[in-house]
Amino acid sequence: MNLGDEIGTLGAAFGRLAADLKNIEEKLLLHARGLESTIAAGATALAAEKDGLELRVTERMAELNAANDVLTGQAEELSKRNMEISLLSNMNDYLQSSTSETEAYAIISKTVAQLFPGDSGAVFVLSASRDLLEAATAWGPMPPAKLAFAPNECWAIRRGQVHLPTEHEHWCPHVADEDHMYVCLPLLAQGEMLGTLHLIDGPLKGGAGDEARMAEKFKLVKLLADNVGLGISNLKLRESMRNLSIRDSLTGLYNRRYMEEVLVQERHRAKRNEDKLAVIMIDIDHFKLFNDNFGHDAGDAVLRLLGIFLQKNVRGSDIACRYGGEEFILILSPSTAEGARARAEKIRVEAGLLKVNHAGQELEPISLSVGVAMYPDDEADGAALVKAADVALFQAKKSGRNRVVMFKNGDVAAVQTP
Repeated sequence: MNLGDEIGTLGAAFGRLAADLKNIEEKLLLHARGLESTIAAGATALAAEKDGLELRVTERMAELNAANDVLTGQAEELSKRNMEISLLSNMNDYLQSSTSETEAYAIISKTVAQLFPGDSGAVFVLSASRDLLEAATAWGPMPPAKLAFAPNECWAIRRGQVHLPTEHEHWCPHVADEDHMYVCLPLLAQGEMLGTLHLIDGPLKGGAGDEARMAEKFKLVKLLADNVGLGISNLKLRESMRNLSIRDSLTGLYNRRYMEEVLVQERHRAKRNEDKLAVIMIDIDHFKLFNDNFGHDAGDAVLRLLGIFLQKNVRGSDIACRYGGEEFILILSPSTAEGARARAEKIRVEAGLLKVNHAGQELEPISLSVGVAMYPDDEADGAALVKAADVALFQAKKSGRNRVVMFKNGDVAAVQTP
């Protein structure tokens, strides 16, 4: 093969190679365009997926936040309810341990102020005569101005059910404040009406949420009223049982056992304060004649009347008791000898003016013989002090009755003649 042929053959080979390269190039370009299209579609899909994912995440986060808000609200509500239950439980525990109405009502007032901060109110209790409602305790920055009123001035008492007035309902006559909403709830226990719980809303009237707010408060107030009513009833029952154990059933005065306990306490108090106290023993003269002439019912009428008389003629710090039969004892603490003598003489004189009516007839006037002994001048021991007053009483009866005798220096002295 000559050189020309070789060159021709080589040229043809280069031509074929160039054609193959061009074909490969076109295929590569086509493949690149397809790859770019695929990548672009993938990127678009990924972007769409990302947007969708972000939207779903956002929605899920919103759902979780909303659920968290609900749970937080429920937790706060549960915490609030637990606090309310705890306060009511503590109130009931302390009421069960209360020894006086004053103590019990102070506990109730403190509890209500904690349950309803910013609100005001009072617990009104029916008087013994049941013709007056009196505030046993009040609380808050705006306590009721009227602290005593007739039962018919409260719709809750008149209707025997909760009274939550709105603008269109009756306002209780005992409520002078018309700028704040309020609720009255009857206090009931074992079917007995004891009084009313009166709660005054703190915010001024006029807001759109007034009625809703009071309706929400009502749920707790109703529970509170049930507990307060039961607490007051139990307190009155315990007081009644205690009175049965320390009071004489006929005269209503304290009995001898209670007098002996109190005398020990009063002697210690007098000694601590360097005071004096007096024991006055009283006997109704010729009491047997009332029973013989008019019957034992007449004698009981005399004892009852004298019991009422003595209750009205003692100070808050004094003790009046029926010692036994027709004998009575007064403990005056503190007292001087002259003050005790004057009090005994006043009682003797005024008792003689009492009118005793029985079975439609007026009985004979009563007269009293009285003996007085002083602590520590006459005796330092309680039993000895009562004995000294009894000795002075015996001397008063022996000297003609209807008189006051002072025990002095182991003997009797200063016989008072009527």
